[in-house]
Amino acid sequence: MSDVQASPQQRIEQNKELVRKWILEGWNNNRNAEIVADIFASNWSDGNPTFPDQPTGIDGAMYYVNAYRSVFPDIHFTITHIIAQEDHVCFRFVADANHKGELMGIAATGKKVKISGIVIHRIENGKFAESWNEIDLLGVKEQLLAK
Repeated sequence: MSDVQASPQQRIEQNKELVRKWILEGWNNNRNAEIVADIFASNWSDGNPTFPDQPTGIDGAMYYVNAYRSVFPDIHFTITHIIAQEDHVCFRFVADANHKGELMGIAATGKKVKISGIVIHRIENGKFAESWNEIDLLGVKEQLLAK
């Protein structure tokens, strides 16, 4: 069924499924590169880019993934909440990871950290068109610097 033919409730469920596919299949199974084009629009933009030189589109989504994977190669997410509308989906997550690369000027510590955040995606034609991430980087930094 095409996105245009879907009922409002079906579009809401499709939006939730996009999140599950991206996080549970992509991130948790390290398959982001395989599925990124199925999830992100070719003109996707990051509404608050963590990385100033992050491109847009599919390349931008993979840039984000690769940047985080270089720091937390074993990151594993748990989705705690998903809230969706016909054209937006929001989710909260907690993630566990080992710090294996430089982050915020802090060299790899090997410490296991817990990360939490909230992400909002605007959906267009069944794909993420724009995203906003609010990640508790202060909490991560405090964990990395703790004695």
